Amino acid sequence: MDNNRASSAHLRFAACSLAVVAAAAAAFAWIGMEGVASAQERAAGQADSELIGAPLAGVFQAEGGATADARTRADAVASPLTADGGASVRAFDADGALIWSAGDAALAPDRGTGAHATALRRGPAGQPLLTTSSRAGEFTVEVTRPAAGLDSAIARSQRWLLLLSGVLALAAYGALQLGFRVAVKHLARDHRRLLYLYTVGQEIRATLDLHDVLTRIARDATGLAGGEFGLVAIREDESGELVLRATYDRATGTIAHQQRAVEDWSLHRCVATNMPVASTEAASGYRQYFGSDLAGQLSVVWVPMSLRQRVIGALAIVRAAKQRPFSPREIQQVQELSDQAVTAIEQAVLFAKVKAYADEVEVSYDATLKALMAALDAKDDDEEGHCERVARLTVHLAGEMGLPQDQLVNIERGALLHDVGKIGVPDEVLKKPDALNDLEWEAMRQHPLLAGLMISKIGFLEGALPILLYHHERYDGGGYPFGLTGDKIPLEARIFSVVDAYDAMTSERPYRPAMSHVDALAEVRANSDSQFDPDVVTAFSRLMDSRPELQHRAAVRIEPGHVEHDVFRSQTAETADPAEDAA
Repeated sequence: MDNNRASSAHLRFAACSLAVVAAAAAAFAWIGMEGVASAQERAAGQADSELIGAPLAGVFQAEGGATADARTRADAVASPLTADGGASVRAFDADGALIWSAGDAALAPDRGTGAHATALRRGPAGQPLLTTSSRAGEFTVEVTRPAAGLDSAIARSQRWLLLLSGVLALAAYGALQLGFRVAVKHLARDHRRLLYLYTVGQEIRATLDLHDVLTRIARDATGLAGGEFGLVAIREDESGELVLRATYDRATGTIAHQQRAVEDWSLHRCVATNMPVASTEAASGYRQYFGSDLAGQLSVVWVPMSLRQRVIGALAIVRAAKQRPFSPREIQQVQELSDQAVTAIEQAVLFAKVKAYADEVEVSYDATLKALMAALDAKDDDEEGHCERVARLTVHLAGEMGLPQDQLVNIERGALLHDVGKIGVPDEVLKKPDALNDLEWEAMRQHPLLAGLMISKIGFLEGALPILLYHHERYDGGGYPFGLTGDKIPLEARIFSVVDAYDAMTSERPYRPAMSHVDALAEVRANSDSQFDPDVVTAFSRLMDSRPELQHRAAVRIEPGHVEHDVFRSQTAETADPAEDAA
């Protein structure tokens, strides 16, 4: 495709340049031919004027007119032209009256010119005639003679001019084609170079790992400049030292990641001046990086890597000095690649710092989460393991419903901490072995609000609030604490309520045995569109069918003495609806 485009461009340029050269050559030839004719005419007229016209005019001026002496002298002067009748010579006074003539009168113009002039014209028989007028004082002499020789000379000069125009046109056309091809070749080479640099720059900037970035820089720069080895040194932020971070051996394709200070003089000069430094150095200084078999002299170029005039490191390309020194073009290419790479290095360094900070924060988050779960377990240890089970299953169900991956983290945290608000419920209410009275039940109903109040103070857990606040809402509006209906309940809470109910029904209670998976799933489906969102129930059924390993196969036993107080209305444990045990 590129070759076809280039050929098409060459053809278009050839056609256009041919038309331009042809037009220019034609204009040059036409102007030249007119100029040649005029020059020849002027030269011939000047000769006639100097030989005949001017002397004759001087004769009449000296004699004061056409006296007998003047006529005699004039006849003598004009005789070389008029003797054989091949010319006409006439003299005029100041009023333009003819005062003397000699030669063939038929060749003379109808009237005198009255001034210095030269003109090429045609005679009565069509022959070319040259008429020249010369003035001296009040008298004008007009000489007319055949110009056949002059006509031939003009034609000969014009033919030579046409030939010269053709040669020059061909030379210009050839030079244009050659210049165009050379220019296209250079432009194509520059385009490929810039495209390569852009592509490499994009690939390097897309890499966030510092080791990978340094690897790409050392390898690509070495290949771009035709070097044998590459080195990348980075300035350490804290110490300010220049530390060698990566080396590349082109022959073996080996990349080595280093961590050693570099004391090379060329490197320090490059960094200090923010300018490339090319030098010839002994191979012994680089054996520590590339092996003991390195010998002789090396040609080395160090190129700075700077960002907004701040040098963050340098890049070196090395090859045997016997090859040749690095050319300015090669150094420029390495500099251009370095300019592309410096942003990627800064980005990778920043990413590494952010990742380290994020790891620290994540450890802190995990510690906070574990502390909250430990507090919840200490408050209500009868449901140990329940939070982990519902968190795991809730994440699977949310994934089945297409929730984005980054939201699943918040869903898992919300499921793990869904009952964290019970930390604020008095123990005498939470662990009461009997049914709750209205005041105690009201205290129990406050635990979602208490959870929201607690977690809102912890920034990284804010995404868990939808489950904490709304997991006791019912699809038909019969839940608490807000009595929301339908899709006004956050989707995360609607998903969790199904999983929570399923886990409660498949766990053994003191007042009833654990339900089987089939019975619990049937109960969930029976409460679709009343307690649960129908879409969530459908997705839950589909998940249970496709992932049998998620089904509860063994009952999870709840210790005797535990009473489910957290239900939608005040009731005894013996009459509780199994699907509402999770409440």
